[in-house]
Amino acid sequence: MSLPLGFAGVTAGAASFDCTAARGKVETLICSDTSLSARDEALDATYAKLRSASSDTRTEKAMQLAWLRRRNTCPDVLCVQRAYDARIDELHARLASDHPLVGFWEKTFTCDGLSDIYAERCKQGERDRFQLSIVVLGGRICALHAVSANMGNRVDEVEDRQPSMTGTTDGNDATVHFRSTWDGTGTAVLHIEGKSLHWKATPENQEPSYIPDDAVLQRVPAGPGDRMPECHA
Repeated sequence: MSLPLGFAGVTAGAASFDCTAARGKVETLICSDTSLSARDEALDATYAKLRSASSDTRTEKAMQLAWLRRRNTCPDVLCVQRAYDARIDELHARLASDHPLVGFWEKTFTCDGLSDIYAERCKQGERDRFQLSIVVLGGRICALHAVSANMGNRVDEVEDRQPSMTGTTDGNDATVHFRSTWDGTGTAVLHIEGKSLHWKATPENQEPSYIPDDAVLQRVPAGPGDRMPECHA
C-alpha cells in the first residue's frame, strides 16, 4: 500500500492527499499549484512501485518520511519543485536497477576539532558533508560528488549531470575513477557493508581535491537541487 505523501487521506483531485485537510505551508503550496500537485501525484505513484518491489518496506517508509521532512523545510515553490524532481529521479534510478549502490549517500562530519564561530555553527547543524549520487546500468557505475566544507559551503562539486566518477561494478563492490573540480584525480573502491557504503580512495596526482580518502556513508533521500548523474551503458 502506498504511503500517502501528505498523510491526510487520499482524495480525488489535486495531489495525493486531501487538500481540504492540508497542513502547513508546503502542503498548502502543493494544493494551490497545479505543477506541484502533478509532481506529488507522480511521486506517489513512483514511490508505490518502489515499495511494491522492495524487500525492506520499513526502510523505504523511513526514507520517505525523511524526504518529507526535507521537503517541508522549503521556503518557496521553486524549492518544492526541485525537491520533487530530485526525489522522482532518485526513485526512477532505483526502479531501473536493484543494485544496492544506486541512490544518494552522505557522510556528515562531526564537530570535533572545530573552534570559535565554526564550532558554534556546527552545533547548530551546519555540518561539513561528503555526498555521492549513484546510477548503475548493467556493470557500469556513474556518480556525482559534492563536498561541503567551511560550514555548508559547497567547495567541490560538478554543476551539471555529467558524472565526475565512472567505473565498473562487481557484486556489491565498485571501482571508479574520479576527478575533483580542483583537478585532483584518483581511483576509489566502493563497498556495501550492511546499510553503509565504504569509500576508499587513492589519489593519482598532486592537484588539490576535497574528496576524502576514507569515508563511511549512509543512504539519504534526495534533497532540493540534488541531481542523479547521466549514465550510458
